[in-house]
Amino acid sequence: MVLTKWQQYWKDQLATWYGMLLHEGQYLDPVMRNIEKFLDDSQQTVTGKVFVSLQPYRFNIDGIKSDFDMMNAGFGQYGEMNEGWSADDVKGFTKNSGKSVENPPLCAGKK
Repeated sequence: MVLTKWQQYWKDQLATWYGMLLHEGQYLDPVMRNIEKFLDDSQQTVTGKVFVSLQPYRFNIDGIKSDFDMMNAGFGQYGEMNEGWSADDVKGFTKNSGKSVENPPLCAGKK
C-alpha cells in the first residue's frame, strides 16, 4: 500500500467517473484531462516488486517490496503504542483542526 486512505478513495471515485464519461463518449471533455492528471500523479509512488505464485487458473500475491510501502514495519508502529504525540499534542491538533469548522471562511459575498 503506497497511497493514503484519501488518495485511494479519490482515485477510486475518479476512476469510476472517468470510465463512465469515457463510455458516454465524453473523451474530449476537459474534465477528462483533469482526472488523468490526478490519476497520473497518484502513480508517482507506485513502484517496486510484486511477488506472486502462479497456480492453475489462479494466482496468489505473496508480498511486495517498495520504498514507499506504508505497511512496512519501518514506516510506523501499529497498536496501542504512542511515542509520537503527547496528550497535549493531540489536544492542540484537534483544537487547530476544528478552527476551520468553528470559523468557516467568508464566502458567497457575506462579510
